[in-house]
Amino acid sequence: MKKSIPSKLLKKPFSTREALSCGLSKSYLTRMVKTGRLDRLSRGVYQTSGLNEGISEDLYRVARLRCGLPSAVCLLSALEHYHITDQIPKQIWVLVPEPKRVLSKDLKLIRSRNPQWNIGIRKTKHYWMTTLERTLIDCLLYKQMIGSQVALESIKQAVAQKKVKLGILYDMAKKMGVEHRIRPYIEALAS
Repeated sequence: MKKSIPSKLLKKPFSTREALSCGLSKSYLTRMVKTGRLDRLSRGVYQTSGLNEGISEDLYRVARLRCGLPSAVCLLSALEHYHITDQIPKQIWVLVPEPKRVLSKDLKLIRSRNPQWNIGIRKTKHYWMTTLERTLIDCLLYKQMIGSQVALESIKQAVAQKKVKLGILYDMAKKMGVEHRIRPYIEALAS
């Protein structure tokens, strides 16, 4: 009897661990990649060949599979998701706890001592992502990584597109406990 890929793994990226829990072996996964039935997206992450829909969603899932939880898509990748920037990140930017280490040229890890997982994080079944408000505040907090110009332009664009109001951004900064660092930017943008 010939093995096949279980239906629950067919339409999304999956990890080696998920495949093993479904009764597939590592050697079977290797054979499936060699025969072209599976694509190896990253170390330990696979997908059925020929799936092209929802590419960015799949990349976010791959990032979650690589980093595990807690982790959240953030900064430039989140800005791109919300269509607030012209920047096209070469890597998926992922917020992770400070000790987390992942070897992957496809991921840009943003390590944080206090990531505040319960503030401004949208949690879906397959991945977590910072909300638009949290993303814009994080852009100001991590401006040394993405550049002040990108951070300010993103906020201006989000306000111009009526996706967010400056008052809501200030409220998010207060929830995160960083309003003292954000206030000068909000005041400058409001004038």
